[in-house]
Amino acid sequence: MKAAGFRVLLAEDDAVSQAFLCQAIEACGGTPSACADGPSALARARASRWDLLVFDHHLPGLAGDAVLAALRSDPEAGSRLPPAIATTADPAGARATLLRAGFVKVLAKPLALEELRATLAEFGCHPNALDDDAALRACGSPSVALRLRRLFANQELPRIQSEVEAAAGDRQALRPMLHRLRASCGFCGATSLAHASEALHDALTCGDPGRIEAAFADFDRALGATRVALDTRGAEGD
Repeated sequence: MKAAGFRVLLAEDDAVSQAFLCQAIEACGGTPSACADGPSALARARASRWDLLVFDHHLPGLAGDAVLAALRSDPEAGSRLPPAIATTADPAGARATLLRAGFVKVLAKPLALEELRATLAEFGCHPNALDDDAALRACGSPSVALRLRRLFANQELPRIQSEVEAAAGDRQALRPMLHRLRASCGFCGATSLAHASEALHDALTCGDPGRIEAAFADFDRALGATRVALDTRGAEGD
């Protein structure tokens, strides 16, 4: 099982923004395919199936809203069109136009990693909970990875769940646990939980209540998904 569990078509003509968004999508567990103009975005969207479209508003050759309009009017492409996200440096001026065009959400640039992660999760783009290749690289052999995953599933994650429930009124108390958890995730290939742990630790350090709530919800989902994935592997004999 790979960590990259969903495919994103990204259309962004600014090289720096494109590089950041590609790296951010990969960090969130996805596989981005990037292009720099509207006609290319239209051709790629028609040629393949995607889990999410992320289009900049002002693309060379064909604007992002025009690309989406062309896709929605195409009987074949429109029948399998995934959710489309718009990015723009002028959200106040462009939001209404982009939403009318059919985008499900408009994100302001520059875009924070936490906001992108939350948006991907909102539209069902979650990384696979376990990455076998990462576990093998960390442990050196399948047998060692298997033993560590069993220990992780049977002892550490239930303890983590108990700590989370006990810290409901004082989430700052979770910071030492989150620091330890990231190392364990690395040995077990629990990439989704590792990312969520890091994001929650950073949010708690920052202290912003809204960011903490969003990061905690993401962590809770990742913890549950990881436990289910490990239980399923155990039932299947790994």
